[in-house]
Amino acid sequence: MCACLLGWALLTTSCSNGDQIGYVPEDSASLTVTLGGQTADSKAVVAPDGADALKEAENKLNNVTVFVFNANGILDKKHEFSPGTLTETITGLVAGAKKVVVLANVPTTVTIPENINYSWFADAANVIDLDTQSTTSNGLFMSGAVDVTLTANAVAEATVPISRLVAKVKLGTVTITPDAGHDAGKFALTKVMVMKARGSAKMGVPSADYTPDVFYGGMAGDRSVVKSYLSETITTSDFADRYFYVLPSDNDDDNTTVLTLAGTYDGETVYFPFRINDKVGSDGATADGTFVKRNSVYVVNVTLKRLGSGSNNPEIPADPASLTVTVEPQEWATELVQNVEW
Repeated sequence: MCACLLGWALLTTSCSNGDQIGYVPEDSASLTVTLGGQTADSKAVVAPDGADALKEAENKLNNVTVFVFNANGILDKKHEFSPGTLTETITGLVAGAKKVVVLANVPTTVTIPENINYSWFADAANVIDLDTQSTTSNGLFMSGAVDVTLTANAVAEATVPISRLVAKVKLGTVTITPDAGHDAGKFALTKVMVMKARGSAKMGVPSADYTPDVFYGGMAGDRSVVKSYLSETITTSDFADRYFYVLPSDNDDDNTTVLTLAGTYDGETVYFPFRINDKVGSDGATADGTFVKRNSVYVVNVTLKRLGSGSNNPEIPADPASLTVTVEPQEWATELVQNVEW
């Protein structure tokens, strides 16, 4: 009799052991995460970008990592999506309020610690460098985050919209309408360049603040370090399909990103730089105080008038009387494409 009681006691103890295989804590919860792209909420003002191959490359997901943080910012679980899927369920979470962060196409230059804390994303040292943003390498970096509350012994659902950190700047039209005294026959277009592009920016969780005092450009400038991918050769008859990826930027420190047309007039080099704003008039003023935003497309249309009165500095905006600039901002639809050829 005593032996039977002893056996029953051992069995009861074993069943209450949290280390036993198949044991599920009372506060265990699950979360189904679906990746969603940010889509255009208005009709595009220009035709869709180039070939289908470029569109696919700009939307492709080469890798996806989900971080689930507790309300205090401590990591609950890290989960990597399998190739070919946009929805997965993460199990073994602790019930309660969570911050869910998704990173996609993380450059190989970025090392994420195993014991990452939510505050890691706010550290200015943990940024995305513009050098890494190419559709031919890791793909364009994307990020997104949502808050969700998990209930014990239940599966919650969350759709996390992710979007590119970079914006896209496109040269639209270039029109030559010389004012009196300016001879179009003496003028030739040679290049389109981005100057004072922010060299790096935070990952966009929770904000996409740029790193100050780091600038790249299509040529050497007062602030810009030369990057060949920020310059393209053009002529008055061949300027279509020129575009550049840039990081978010504003004019807080009078160093907003600039798009510059370069040329020669009567054998002398001239530049026509202008700030990339959400809405720009010939006076360079912005309507809403914003400049380059993440995951936006800026189509820049330029009319050159005083061909010999450009700037002698590719980073300093030209005399407003010498050109008219319109910038057509639009949402950049993120139509996610999962890479199934890992």
